[in-house]
Amino acid sequence: MKIKVQLSDNQLVVRQGISCLLSNEKDIEVAAETDDSTETVETVKKIKPDVVLLEPALPGMAGVDLVRMVKEANSDTEIVVLTTPQNRTHVRDALQVGALGYVLKTGAIGEVLAAIRAAARKGYYLSPEISANIIDTFIKGRGVDSETSGYGKISKRERQVFRMIAEGATTDEIAEALDISPKTVAKHRMNIMEKMALKNVATLVRYAIRIGVVDP
Repeated sequence: MKIKVQLSDNQLVVRQGISCLLSNEKDIEVAAETDDSTETVETVKKIKPDVVLLEPALPGMAGVDLVRMVKEANSDTEIVVLTTPQNRTHVRDALQVGALGYVLKTGAIGEVLAAIRAAARKGYYLSPEISANIIDTFIKGRGVDSETSGYGKISKRERQVFRMIAEGATTDEIAEALDISPKTVAKHRMNIMEKMALKNVATLVRYAIRIGVVDP
């Protein structure tokens, strides 16, 4: 069964571009497009999409209030925020009222796809830049030790692979989501293990839970 996605953004070129890209994915279908807050909420009530890809800065109502209203319109619909760079407070507030994903428009389409698929299976996905900021705050609040400091050694792409490994994704699933080859995924995995001094995937998962990249 395909993931039914609603695109909600007030910029037509953004909607058309994303819709075109999603149309190439066998497991995703674009069920509706909206460009203001009222239509967005009403459409969620009507078609009950699996995932709403939401720009929260829509005419009528914006920000965390819109995220909350979309979630209240249908509790089974998951939300991936797709927006321009925001501060940590905006990210935290969106997650607190029900969003499962937060992706920046400056990122690659692979991040959008990964976020949609993660949300469809009730999992979280944050752009690597956002994850780094949130985890940096976490570490500063609790003190850096030899384990948690390792996260800062890996690259943006390696953080994407790190998160998906921790969520249980296979090499082929990671390759498809990030539009890279399985061989490249394996190389990233090896680099992650070496840079962070991790012995195996079980150690990686425990580490990811500890610093808040994935839920226990």
